[in-house]
Amino acid sequence: MAKKVIPVRTQKPQAKQPIKPKMAAPGAESSGRLTFILAVLAITALCYLPSLKNGLVNWDDDPNITENPNLQRIGHGITWGETIKNIFDVDKGAVIGNYNPLPILTFAVEKAIAGDFNTTLIHFTNLLLHLLTVLFAMRLLSAMGVGKWGVFVGGLLFGIHPMRVESVAWATERKDVLFAVFFFAALVYYVRWLKTEDRSKKTRFYLIMLALAILSLFSKVQAVTLPLSMLALDYWYRRPLNFKLIWEKIPFWVLSLIFGLINLYTLKQQGSTNDDVTNFNIVDRLCIGAYSFCVYGYKLVFPYPMSPLYPYPKPLPIYVYLAPIVFAAICFGVWRLWKQDRRIWVFGILFFFFNVMFLLQVFGAGQGYLADRFTYVPYFGFFAIAAVLYEQYSADPRRRQSLQIALGVVGIVCAAWTVRQIGIWKNGETLWTHVIKFEGASNSLPYWNRAQYFRGQSNYPQALKDYTEAININKEKPELYNSRGKTYFDMAMSGNFQAQAKDLAEKALADYTMGLSKASKDKVARAELYVNRGAAYGAAGNIEQSIQDITEGLKLNPENKNGYFNRSIAYYNAQKFDLALADYAEYLKYDPFNANVLYESGMLLRSLNRNEEAIENLSKAIKAQPGLGIAWLERARAYTQAGNKAAAMQDYQRAKQLGVKLDQKDVQMMGK
Repeated sequence: MAKKVIPVRTQKPQAKQPIKPKMAAPGAESSGRLTFILAVLAITALCYLPSLKNGLVNWDDDPNITENPNLQRIGHGITWGETIKNIFDVDKGAVIGNYNPLPILTFAVEKAIAGDFNTTLIHFTNLLLHLLTVLFAMRLLSAMGVGKWGVFVGGLLFGIHPMRVESVAWATERKDVLFAVFFFAALVYYVRWLKTEDRSKKTRFYLIMLALAILSLFSKVQAVTLPLSMLALDYWYRRPLNFKLIWEKIPFWVLSLIFGLINLYTLKQQGSTNDDVTNFNIVDRLCIGAYSFCVYGYKLVFPYPMSPLYPYPKPLPIYVYLAPIVFAAICFGVWRLWKQDRRIWVFGILFFFFNVMFLLQVFGAGQGYLADRFTYVPYFGFFAIAAVLYEQYSADPRRRQSLQIALGVVGIVCAAWTVRQIGIWKNGETLWTHVIKFEGASNSLPYWNRAQYFRGQSNYPQALKDYTEAININKEKPELYNSRGKTYFDMAMSGNFQAQAKDLAEKALADYTMGLSKASKDKVARAELYVNRGAAYGAAGNIEQSIQDITEGLKLNPENKNGYFNRSIAYYNAQKFDLALADYAEYLKYDPFNANVLYESGMLLRSLNRNEEAIENLSKAIKAQPGLGIAWLERARAYTQAGNKAAAMQDYQRAKQLGVKLDQKDVQMMGK
């Protein structure tokens, strides 16, 4: 009897399933997760402690903080209601074309607390906000189901990757760390909103998300990508892509549109949307965008070079035009990953792209095509990939030790690199010396900026050296001649170069005249050059030419406040006191709390026996600068002339306490 053969059923080989992270229950915290979070925050704080010793830099810190008119008035009698109104006003609150009122408000609060701009407090706040951002980023990873070791890895990379430094150590970039806190908090609540079935909780979470979105948008326009980031999370949670996903986010799309239009308006008002310098066409711009995308990817692995300035190369090199090929290959790779359901890879790359897409300079705004700070939020996508992969592969005991060693090496390298990079932001000298290492003699801007810092420190010889180097690089830029001329003028007026004073004044006049020959099309530049040359003529005793030049400058730019101040001095020397007072008044419209100008006008009014007006201006000067002893003395004289002996006596006493030497006539008045 033949043996019956039983056929063997063959199975079709199944495709290898992607490893998925272990999903935690909503709100659940795995054992020890808090310890891991605290460890990351402690390591990040230690790395950034050196930033507390940094000062401000002359790279947007002046207009945003120290020279911001809305901040200068803090402590000078202006109400908080008016301050907040001005800061949030689209026209009055925009700084260099950027509408980010919430960070400016935080600087105002800090100034009110410290009495002035305290750099330690400013950098401490930036660090605190960075730590909060790291915390919410880790909370988001946890909510996405990543285990404690993955959360540790993702949080550590977010905290101490060297590309974070520009956003944290640069005071002006308060807007980065502030917007990111609210941004990631909103995403955490979005995940909670997705997971809960309780309708009342859903409503509450949605309203919290909206509030956080508004706060984020008031911090930086980059927050317009929040609804796109929510879509990336929808993909992660396998929500079917349909119209419902778009519709449920309608309020967020509307907010993004409103704030996007506001910032386009403010950028246009500033002239930042013009491409007059580079004149790239749309093909060039698309290639620049693709190249920037690729560079940000490369810098994730090897963040070199890192600089605050990446000027456009002109003409564009060939590799920029080849970048779209690499970008297309990446897109093809993402499509393959999507087909294979490699979910974390697709999520991470989508999150990165959604949050960097508006920053790729396809529509140029600014002086460069790259910025390290632009990666502050987008890199979360890559860090999420690293977090999930680490969690997956470390589950294998054979790989765990080698992965931990690799993590330790990466952590040490990132920490050392970050600490080193923080030192670059110490002050204007360290910053621009760093830029010069990369730019060399190809760009006048870093030399000019370093010279500006040296001039502010009264290091005139070094400033002149850098200005001259900048002029040698770019002989057609009028601002360079203007700045070097101001340095010569400052030296001539300082009293420290008396033997050279005449020669220095002549050099200043020569530079101003040369600058005027280079600024035929720039009204603002010509105005400042005329005003400065007029001041130099005035110092040389040529009052008529001084008034003529300054008046010409004010015709070109009636908002040049220094023109009114310099012309008031010329009018005073010409004994045209009414005209001098009119210019003082015009200046004070732009800078109403300038103690020195208030004192000057008060002194002149007192000399003209207009005592009530004099007392009013001198009182404002004292309020603006209580330690200005000469203002107390001058007000005492005005009170004496007005017959108010008791008030005069108090002011004389205060002036004496402040170290002001009284004239014999003042002593006699005190004795009466």
